[in-house]
Amino acid sequence: MIDELVRVRGIGPTAAERLINAGIKSIDEIANSKAEELAWIKGIGMLSAKKIIENALELINLEKGIQKVLNSIKENFLKSCPKCGGDMTERLIILGPERRLRANQCNLCKFYLPK
Repeated sequence: MIDELVRVRGIGPTAAERLINAGIKSIDEIANSKAEELAWIKGIGMLSAKKIIENALELINLEKGIQKVLNSIKENFLKSCPKCGGDMTERLIILGPERRLRANQCNLCKFYLPK
């Protein structure tokens, strides 16, 4: 848990430990807190609490943006071949009597991309 909280700018290992002891165990909980709730924790004043909440919200928004980009890349790989740009078609590859693998295959260059 400490490793997750120290990802927020302004929170070090000591502050993370104090937040955990106060019952705050995730970045979402920090982002949904009020500055007054965090300010009573030893070593965190009102200005620091506001900044920590702001940084937690910024980190959450950044990670959501990164996830959108990754999902978009994944969708594009499912539609077009990363090697030649051709259209991809879903195929079932039989590897043995009881082993099957779902993959996308390029219609042009026959490149396989496992799912």
